[in-house]
Amino acid sequence: MITAQQTLSYNDVLSCLRTAPQTDEFGFIRRVASDHTWGRWEERLLVGDHYRLTNIQADLTSTVGFQFEDEHMLHSLNVCAALDGNIGLYLPGSGFSTGLQTRRHHVVHSCETAYTLTIPGKVNVLHLSIDRAYYTGLLCDQERWMAQLKERLLKKEQVVQGDAELKLEMSQVIQHICNNPLRGTLGKLMIEAKILELVALQLTQFAGSVMRNTPRTPTLRPADRDTFYALREHLDIHFASDLSLRSLSRTFGLNEFKLKKGFKELFQTTVFDHIHTRRMEHARYLLADQKMYVHQVANLVGYKNANHFSTAFKRTFGVKPTSLG
Repeated sequence: MITAQQTLSYNDVLSCLRTAPQTDEFGFIRRVASDHTWGRWEERLLVGDHYRLTNIQADLTSTVGFQFEDEHMLHSLNVCAALDGNIGLYLPGSGFSTGLQTRRHHVVHSCETAYTLTIPGKVNVLHLSIDRAYYTGLLCDQERWMAQLKERLLKKEQVVQGDAELKLEMSQVIQHICNNPLRGTLGKLMIEAKILELVALQLTQFAGSVMRNTPRTPTLRPADRDTFYALREHLDIHFASDLSLRSLSRTFGLNEFKLKKGFKELFQTTVFDHIHTRRMEHARYLLADQKMYVHQVANLVGYKNANHFSTAFKRTFGVKPTSLG
């Protein structure tokens, strides 16, 4: 769990605007705020008939909890994707908290106007707020799990689904949304089409799963949960190292059985599947964004053999790593 070292309201941020909001080349309203005590906040906002898109890029001097009061939360469903960095969410009305790490996404429906985003340092996050009536109209009553989701949303129940991997297809859609070159009616149509595609891809990942109100951790004590969150943070930092269950068990004071069982129960994945996912996501970043060579990336994410890395990468993403160079 992320603990804030200081707390700011969103109005505190707006009071530190460097210039008046401006419309950027992609049609987003752009705000930039900074203060030497907490850092820099850049926000891009795009408002449509049924949605509000916000891209936040923050570079902070310490971990900050940003408090929001947003009336749109009363009638919207929220898709959040951590493109880079970690972020925490706290809903004071229900006492619910969750979070996302790099390259993860979730969807939250909560009829609370207040929430806190906790950001440790540097982050790039996309927040898509979709009108609840519009979203439920997209759900198919013939699909049982969709019908159940629709019913819960119409009843205005709290729904949280996710901490799922942000896959290549979703990343590409988000890039198209944030960097749409079209303007006017065509630009609006493009954004709406991409939002529908993003929703479809997210629902595909969630298909068949049971939407939940609270985290699925009924058998873990709070102290154990803190240990497993610390373990996941350790894996996210040292994923390229030669890790073993024995060494992790010694480091975190857990026997191997409890480590495997508790990690799977809390995060719905195994320790080594999580390590593999982090390696592949980081590899994709190094290849696509940093333009590094395959043999360099293989070594940096813990593979001694570049061919073995290429095989694992293609099995994960369906494309060869050389295609991203």
